Amino acid sequence: MMAGPTETQTIVLSVTGISCPSGQGVVESALRTRAGVIDVVANWTSQSATVVFDPLLTDTDEMATWVTECGCGCTGESLPRNLCTPSVNDSDPPHDGHSGHTEAGAHSGHDMSGHVRAMRNGFIVAAVLAVPIMLYSPIGREVVGWTFAPPFGLSDAWFSLILSLPVVFYADRMFFTGAWQALRARTLDMMVLVAVAVGTGWLYSVAVTVTGGTDVFYEAVAVLSAFVMLGHWLEMRARSGASQAVSSLLNLTPPRAAVLRDGDVIEVPTSELSVGDLLLIRPGAKIPVDSIVEEGASDVDESMVTG
Repeated sequence: MMAGPTETQTIVLSVTGISCPSGQGVVESALRTRAGVIDVVANWTSQSATVVFDPLLTDTDEMATWVTECGCGCTGESLPRNLCTPSVNDSDPPHDGHSGHTEAGAHSGHDMSGHVRAMRNGFIVAAVLAVPIMLYSPIGREVVGWTFAPPFGLSDAWFSLILSLPVVFYADRMFFTGAWQALRARTLDMMVLVAVAVGTGWLYSVAVTVTGGTDVFYEAVAVLSAFVMLGHWLEMRARSGASQAVSSLLNLTPPRAAVLRDGDVIEVPTSELSVGDLLLIRPGAKIPVDSIVEEGASDVDESMVTG
């Protein structure tokens, strides 16, 4: 007797550490080449990855490990904050009341406010320090006409080096982290490009400064960092608003649903509903999943569908 084709499953993983759109490719590359993974689409706005996989070859825990190996974090399956995450208890019969189930909190990957603040702070640091670095550069001396000497008897190059340290090691930290993740996943993206440009310009300038030279490029590093951070900040602000709207809509899903099984009405976590389940929707209640009305008529809450 020949076995039939294996049914694939789809899961949404909560991924942390995708700091820009190019980081999506890092997660996708880390998963797509693995055994059992059929397709994967990462989304940096929602900090998640939708994976189609063969349950006979891999599982959620293994995929979470693969995501972690590429430099990101993974907290497991991503669910709206008001859904229940079922925990299996072998001693309990299936669908037997509320036993063996716990409520799951909101996944931090859906909240982009922290990333937006980090982008904003990085831009502010880079923009503020780019001004004095520019003034004490050849452009400031020759074009702007800046004549003030650096404090503490430092040369222009050494003073610019000191001012550039927060720019490179704080504001640009995101680019170096993203570049490292991309290289670990054997991909080249925008993060690698920015990290190489900033890193080579800064290291060359440091070498020239230490050897007593004056032909440095600290101002180019600072200005480039400020403009790139500004673009990322504005983009992330826009995406954050869209992400919050989608999350609010998903959170309208009721955490539990009334199901008719063997003539009895039992409540189960919404995440445990299966295709073909017969639901009981009471007047004024929310419809937990896409459904077809089999019998009856009433007023129900359609806000999840209409927004």
